[in-house]
Amino acid sequence: MKIKYITLCAVLLVVSSTVLGQSNALSSSPYSLYGLGLTNDIGTGKINGLGKSGIAMPSSTFINNSNPASFGAIPQNSFFYDFGFKTETNTSAEGGTSNSNIIANFSNIGIAFPINEKSGFAATLIPFTSVGYTISGIESYIEGSSNLFSSAIEGEGGINDLKLNYGYALTENFRLGITASALFGKITETETNYIFADSYSSILIEEDSRYSGLRLGAGFQYDIVNNLSVGGVVNLPATLSGDKIGTTTISTDVTAEVYETDSTIDDFKLPLEFGFGLQTTLKQAFTISLDYKKSFWDDTNQSDQIGTFVDQNFFGAGVQFKSTRNQLKFFNRLEYRAGFNYDNGNIEIDNTRISNSALNLGIGIPLKRDTSSMINFSYSYGNKGTISNGLIKENYHLFSINLSLEGLWFQKRKIY
Repeated sequence: MKIKYITLCAVLLVVSSTVLGQSNALSSSPYSLYGLGLTNDIGTGKINGLGKSGIAMPSSTFINNSNPASFGAIPQNSFFYDFGFKTETNTSAEGGTSNSNIIANFSNIGIAFPINEKSGFAATLIPFTSVGYTISGIESYIEGSSNLFSSAIEGEGGINDLKLNYGYALTENFRLGITASALFGKITETETNYIFADSYSSILIEEDSRYSGLRLGAGFQYDIVNNLSVGGVVNLPATLSGDKIGTTTISTDVTAEVYETDSTIDDFKLPLEFGFGLQTTLKQAFTISLDYKKSFWDDTNQSDQIGTFVDQNFFGAGVQFKSTRNQLKFFNRLEYRAGFNYDNGNIEIDNTRISNSALNLGIGIPLKRDTSSMINFSYSYGNKGTISNGLIKENYHLFSINLSLEGLWFQKRKIY
């Protein structure tokens, strides 16, 4: 039975990575133009309804991808898997104009299981960054003539994160973990230039930039007392190497010529990151979680065509309520969640940071009484950017669904 579960989910991971590799726009934000796109902040299980906080939370009832040490707490005979989907609508405002978009996509797939009484393993596939933007209406006259030149630029794709986690419980209260991420993906940019002269002509430039690399990390969790736990994580710096394949098509009223290019591109550097988290329980019904993370982008000495990468700080807080009354009743087993998260952004344009903040609500609906299986719904309302300095402010609504399931090995069914 164990081999069957693992084989099935391994196949799903491979299929999902193929689907992600062939996906078009995974984002619809103009800020995905910078770097390798917007960093994904969608988590697994109940994390999305708790302000994206969970560094100190054990993986005792669901897959917590925030800290590899959490997998040292997977119960024996349990097999967790998690499937996630998201839908996002956003409105971008620039000056006196606005534009709305909607996008739906896969958000994650993961499996986790115990290796023995003290250790556990997990594999997850989650988009690491996402790209999806359109810039149109760029018009100008060719210097020295009255001929009009018009351009439109589109970008899509992103980087995927196939993460392997191992957690080990040194004692009943102290857990350590290590993680390895295989990062890979493709970003496609298409630029179309139209020249309106005595005869019509166009120049179509398509460029596929592929990146790949490996990143390592580690974490710990310590249960100080029964109702208080702390945790910490660190992700080491990494370098993503890349290559670019380009196609240029020059078309006129009567001819079309195609040119192909293949070249290397600058490596993209990921910074050192660390984070700390705290979780506490009040009156057995309320669980409060707090996270802080910092990314040292300054040390990468990188800049984009328009902006510069700067150190980033993230704050997340969440609270969950679950009734302590008769657990045989369905409504007493519901989990209600609320949270808030804020980060000051990792890119600066004209001395202005592109920050992001969001309010979160969530609910967990149990599926089966003798397991931890649950459907987790979450909703976030947030905004990023600003309309000052000629920039864009983006308001968004994000809905996510995580099907967090638990399979039990080698246990007899209970008859009620």
